[in-house]
Amino acid sequence: MQVVSCKASKVLLFFLIALPLNGMVASGTVREHVSLAYDSPHHEAAGLIVDNSLNFTQSGVLVRNNIVITAAHGMQLLLNAKYPMKDLGSYILVTPKQLTVTFTIIPNHEVTYDVEYVLLDSRYVRFEPGDQHKFDIAILKLSQHVDGITPVNIEDELVLEPDIPMLVLTWGNADLPSQKLKRGFYLYEWSLFFPNVDEDPLANYRTVMISSLFFDPANELPKEQPGINEPESMQRRYFALKSWLKDKRPYGLALPGTSGAPVFVETKILGKRRVHLFGLVMGYATLGEEMRMISKNSEEFSKNPSSAYNKYQTIITTPFRLNMQPTANINENKHFVIDKRYLKMVEDLSNGSIS
Repeated sequence: MQVVSCKASKVLLFFLIALPLNGMVASGTVREHVSLAYDSPHHEAAGLIVDNSLNFTQSGVLVRNNIVITAAHGMQLLLNAKYPMKDLGSYILVTPKQLTVTFTIIPNHEVTYDVEYVLLDSRYVRFEPGDQHKFDIAILKLSQHVDGITPVNIEDELVLEPDIPMLVLTWGNADLPSQKLKRGFYLYEWSLFFPNVDEDPLANYRTVMISSLFFDPANELPKEQPGINEPESMQRRYFALKSWLKDKRPYGLALPGTSGAPVFVETKILGKRRVHLFGLVMGYATLGEEMRMISKNSEEFSKNPSSAYNKYQTIITTPFRLNMQPTANINENKHFVIDKRYLKMVEDLSNGSIS
């Protein structure tokens, strides 16, 4: 899958690879990453998606007691396999053959559900210019309701501080192929991306893409903030390192199969801590303006994470859009509002209005 996008004042071209693999490159021990996942208040809702017929896996998250959302590019394989589908105009409904979602409440205690339908936004399927990445979200309907697990709520709006860390919950195992582990890692820096080409002028306001740099962990913060003329990697490493030094929790780079992994943000409202779903991991890409194909072999990064420092970024897709009202984004905070089309897709598939 090719994605072309534009970052504010300069063009960033890259390829994202949608592979039937899972994995991640991260700091800290495996135990630390597993503990981080299970310490999250929403860890039970993070699911492992497996297609035993097409032999691919990715991550997802429960948002209704019978609905899981994930990255659409993995579900594209269902269309390529010519599984039964219905073109509903705004949506494409696919009937999978052997697609399942597995949840764990505690380690080594699994419960698995069959997927009845997969709903894709037709804007993603038809690859309208510049739109692919913004609609890289698929809705899965389970064949029965999930018991004992609280679905994650999708908020109507969120306000994000500039240096707020983002927590990823994933079932990656390319670096540990003999194990199936739910793990967590933080993204400590992010920036907004907008489409390079888009026939719909409103799409800029509808859904944005976020990126986060995989940075060198040397904990020496430069005495001065890099200037605007310094390389992008230097500027973004500064902000990632500044945020990471506050608590030094495990961080990582999402490799392709971590696609669909939920990304959470934490806010404090009136002194009360709350954790919110913000988006899904879509892939990873190189920094810089040149077009560059990323290696399909994640083993290199797993064995030598330092080879990726300051060169690669995790890409997130989100069902939120940036509120472009002049008074909405002040003091560097960013105000996001939900794209209600996604909420309608979730509700209609959940209650049987789409079948």
